[in-house]
Amino acid sequence: MAPASIKPIFPPAKEHYPHPPTGGLASLFKDSFSLPTLLALGGLAQAVLSLVLPARYALLPLLFVLLRTVVLTVRDANSLPAYTARLGVIPGRTSGQVPNPSYDPRGPEGKEGEGEGGRWATPAFGPAPAEQGVVVLHLGARFNHPLGGLGPGAKELGDQFEACNKDLLARAGEFGCLGMTSYRGDGAEARNTLLSVYYFRDLEGLNRFAHDAVHRRAWDWYHRECVKRGGSHLGIFHEAFVVPAGAYETLYVNMPPTLLGAGQAHVRNEATGEVE
Repeated sequence: MAPASIKPIFPPAKEHYPHPPTGGLASLFKDSFSLPTLLALGGLAQAVLSLVLPARYALLPLLFVLLRTVVLTVRDANSLPAYTARLGVIPGRTSGQVPNPSYDPRGPEGKEGEGEGGRWATPAFGPAPAEQGVVVLHLGARFNHPLGGLGPGAKELGDQFEACNKDLLARAGEFGCLGMTSYRGDGAEARNTLLSVYYFRDLEGLNRFAHDAVHRRAWDWYHRECVKRGGSHLGIFHEAFVVPAGAYETLYVNMPPTLLGAGQAHVRNEATGEVE
């Protein structure tokens, strides 16, 4: 008897799960300044309110924010299972695995067996972890400016990254992209380093994206605006790793879908001929 295949938590679906939204402008503002600067700005805002509003009303906005924070924190702390469920936490231990390029659900699950029409059934996942190789791409930017992400050229650089991400995720099947996750670095006083971690099925897919028109436009913009015109305060970087099958491990305990575990793959259903 063949060993059982790995059981997926999420079933195959024709529509991909939506990618989590980024922090947006509020997150950019918060992470572009150090804590003393943010406290100073908060004090300035309170001083302006004290000048504009009568004294007995000037503290009301601050009290409202504090009260709301306390109420929500107490509510969530006393209903922790509901809170973690809203965060998308999966209880217990899970692992992120890359599925086979195609599968046939018509045979017995977990073993090779002849299904309908005399064809051999193939599960979406094999019996062992890390049976598929993966390519990991780290792509990021750093704002080496006192204003951080609010400095000159930062918005334009962010627009270029956003255009690349939008096009890549919209054409994920074409490039073999399995997903991406974004982070901010904490190695400086203000968190001015942005990092996106991408996963691809193979190096050929990554190279197709690297030479695609939208990525070339972003690179041409950076070379024109930052290299030739001296915009040295805008830094970019990338690292790529080709990881063969069996040479990696992913493990998540009480975590929402994260990194490779949050990826989404295009897989062909041999029974229907559709890509899921």
